[in-house]
Amino acid sequence: MSETVKSPSTLRTAWLLVLYRPWLFLGTVLFRGIDDLVPFATGLIMKAFFDTITGDAAAGFTAWTLVAFYVVIELGDRGVLFVATILGHRWWYTASSLLRKNMLIAVLAIRNPLQVASASGETTNRFRDDVDAVVTYIEQYIHLWGNLAFAALAITWMARIDVMVTIVTVIPAVVIVTIVDVARKQIMKYRTAQREATEASTNFANEMFQSVQALQVATVEGKAVEHYRHLNDARRKSTLIDNLFNQMLMSVNVNISHLATGAILMLVAQSMKDGTFSVGDFVLFSTYVGEVARSGSLIGRVMAQHRRAEVSLGRMTSTIETQSTAALVEAGPVYLTEPLPPIPPPDPLATHQLNELEVRGLSCVYPNSPNGVHDIDFQLRRGSFTVITGRIGAGKTTLVRALLGIVPTTSGQILWNGDQIEEPKDFFLPPRCAYTPQVPRLFSESLRDNILLGLLEEHQMVDTAVRMGALEEDIPTLERGLDTIVGPRGVKLSGGQIQRAAAARMFVREAELFVFDDLSSALDVQTERLLWERLFETRQQTCLVVSHRRPALQRADQIILLHEGRISATGTLSELLESSVQMRSLWHGDDGLSQE
Repeated sequence: MSETVKSPSTLRTAWLLVLYRPWLFLGTVLFRGIDDLVPFATGLIMKAFFDTITGDAAAGFTAWTLVAFYVVIELGDRGVLFVATILGHRWWYTASSLLRKNMLIAVLAIRNPLQVASASGETTNRFRDDVDAVVTYIEQYIHLWGNLAFAALAITWMARIDVMVTIVTVIPAVVIVTIVDVARKQIMKYRTAQREATEASTNFANEMFQSVQALQVATVEGKAVEHYRHLNDARRKSTLIDNLFNQMLMSVNVNISHLATGAILMLVAQSMKDGTFSVGDFVLFSTYVGEVARSGSLIGRVMAQHRRAEVSLGRMTSTIETQSTAALVEAGPVYLTEPLPPIPPPDPLATHQLNELEVRGLSCVYPNSPNGVHDIDFQLRRGSFTVITGRIGAGKTTLVRALLGIVPTTSGQILWNGDQIEEPKDFFLPPRCAYTPQVPRLFSESLRDNILLGLLEEHQMVDTAVRMGALEEDIPTLERGLDTIVGPRGVKLSGGQIQRAAAARMFVREAELFVFDDLSSALDVQTERLLWERLFETRQQTCLVVSHRRPALQRADQIILLHEGRISATGTLSELLESSVQMRSLWHGDDGLSQE
């Protein structure tokens, strides 16, 4: 995914996110602001206290009264901080949840889901780290307003005592802002490099886990680990540089403030020697100088975080097709404390009954490649069993993916009962269609949950699906039966069990059209025959099956033979064995395919 996309307006995006829950944000600003103003009040109390005990104060409060005020203010500040923490955390999780929810919705709307699947590690980092970077940036403003209000009051009060010392107090803030502004390009450069290196490392780790068997067969585990070590080393260096540069800026800010504080105290000491400064004035300046300098440092931190958030927003928008931050901050419920909305039950099958599925001139060509499928025409009638077959690389999987909208088509029409389908990926869903890919995906949940995937379990529905998937004899061998946690990607199951679990997941949805992409590749012949037989026990199912296996070919009402992305022949098995040299070659295993 490209990293060249830049957020059109970081400030506007931040403002829209603030407006999503304005009272939470403003409440946090208010209570944090009160906490930030407390040092101003304590500075005045401490000045009055020391002026009182040194005899420089006018008639007024006693020392003990001032101590009581100080204790009350400090205790009250603890309560203010408690409320600010509650409001701040609620705002944080609300804002970050909205960003992640909207980003997930936008990712699911991408026309080519493989674009996301091929970079899942990169996308995961954007959901996690980049969202946090954006919310952290906005959070800085919560601290900024109270600090600026304190700085304005403190500077005004100090100026009434000594203008020259006050000017020296303001200088660090100006210097800090200037330094951060000069360094803004380096901030973006190092942050971008760190995020790219992190994504490269995460992506390769994800690819290794997906390709463990391939690595073992090729005996390149050591090289893969070495490459992963190299990527992690690059990530470590880029993270070190990014953090070091950030800490260096913070160090410069803090040390400038400390140097200014030292200079101010020297000026104050001279004023005290001349008799123009009281002990109370000295204590007040000592209290305010560090806090004013911290306010200047915070301005620099906000500017630095702005550049980092700009990088993160650019990366987030490059993940989605809209290329705009507007979709990321669109208001909507996030259900942090509210009950989740009920999942509506699927429409009855009769609403989506399939009589005929027709494909006309369907083409799908991969970018920067001639590979794909071209001018595909075929029909599926209700209750038919259609098999797509051909040599390896003929385009079988591509055809199924293009039909279902998993990859975008370049031309062609798909008609369901004569009506054209505009968005296949939104249309071919249960109860219209159920699909199992060539490599089924299981989650590290129970086998039951992997079959249901969010459906509410009804009486015997899982047991029926398990039987249709020819999986019932395997259940007693698992440690907790259907409640066994199968592990990441189903590692506790065999390849055949994973495929049959995926089949059961299809069958539990009772769809009008079942699409299998080489589902039986890990099954023995007898199990495959049993699976097909059970599928047609209750009613005549409509099936589109990618396979080169004999049990599927023998059952087929129609076989679509692909060659180099085009249909070379269509017919029954007997018709094709008689008329097609390629079909006879596939049937007899001359292409090295299974004869089972």
